[in-house]
Amino acid sequence: MEKEILIVQRFYYNFREGFFDYLCDINYKFKLINATVSRGKVKVHDEVKQKSFIVKTFYFFWGEKYVIFPFLFFKLIRLKPDIIVSEGGANTVNNFPIFLYCMLFRRKYIIWDLGKGFANFGNSPMRRLYMRLYIFLLKHADYIFGYNTLSKKYFLSLGFDESKVIILNNTVDTRKIKRIKSGYIPSIPDELSMHVSKGYTFLIYVGALVKSKNIEDLAELMKMLGDKYYLIIVGEGAPEYKSELEKSFKGTNHVFAGYKKSEQLLPYYSLSAFSVLPGLGGLSINQSMAFGVPVICRSADGAEKDLITPDKTGYIYENLCEAYDFIVSKSPDDWKRMGQNSEISLNSSHSVENMMTRFISYL
Repeated sequence: MEKEILIVQRFYYNFREGFFDYLCDINYKFKLINATVSRGKVKVHDEVKQKSFIVKTFYFFWGEKYVIFPFLFFKLIRLKPDIIVSEGGANTVNNFPIFLYCMLFRRKYIIWDLGKGFANFGNSPMRRLYMRLYIFLLKHADYIFGYNTLSKKYFLSLGFDESKVIILNNTVDTRKIKRIKSGYIPSIPDELSMHVSKGYTFLIYVGALVKSKNIEDLAELMKMLGDKYYLIIVGEGAPEYKSELEKSFKGTNHVFAGYKKSEQLLPYYSLSAFSVLPGLGGLSINQSMAFGVPVICRSADGAEKDLITPDKTGYIYENLCEAYDFIVSKSPDDWKRMGQNSEISLNSSHSVENMMTRFISYL
């Protein structure tokens, strides 16, 4: 008899939509519990509420990043899942009723979590209390699905056995990107039509316009690079912060193109020699590589160390001078070669199919 899988996470993350659709396509019996409204920097499109696999569950918000499902234990009893895969970290409060259900009914329980990864959260009394609760839940999970090699190192540092920590390698919907590329008719975005004939080397940033992305660094980089380079900024953020950024970029070649859905991105990526990521946001690396664009980035969430091979698929820099030196040393042929390598590498080792194979094998 096929087992019932339940996935529990705080929000509906658009980057996981392709993964969930793929689960449906291969006829896995699964349900998803999460909040289905936009909150903070999490943007949810309207079609999500029509997804048949989402279970309607009462919840409330606590601050910007916490979602509480107060009746989750009773919902689990009603749904009777055989396997529960739950987000860790900020979802810890919801993991206690999951732990209780799995203990009482002897069900498999997996935590899917980045771990500490890139951040230092300090050592306050509240943090120490949280860590005790967090580690308690991790100990009772059958497996821990880590996002990347860095997250696995973190969980191993907490004393967990290597066989318990599985690198799932979070990725984007590579199936969808392949479909987009196969049906693409070359076009130039209207806001860039007057610039393409001027001989610029285009670079692109794709992501939310938020402080953690260090986008201000790109303004400094553009001033260093000078008039031969043109930056395309794709993404949206708070009007106040965007206004600050516009002041930072004054005097440089750039355009704020706004938010674009994945099916709208290819014309922008096709113009770009390379992608830049000066702050957090590991999946932006996957996305750029899937579209055939190499990535120049600073340390992000650990994904970059799994994905970027220097001078083959991009470059990881320590400071802007390093980034500048690498960029100006490359020719159009170099960027094209690295872009081809990036697409091949991403699809061969970090596709959504690869991710699904690992996911299923531990259920």
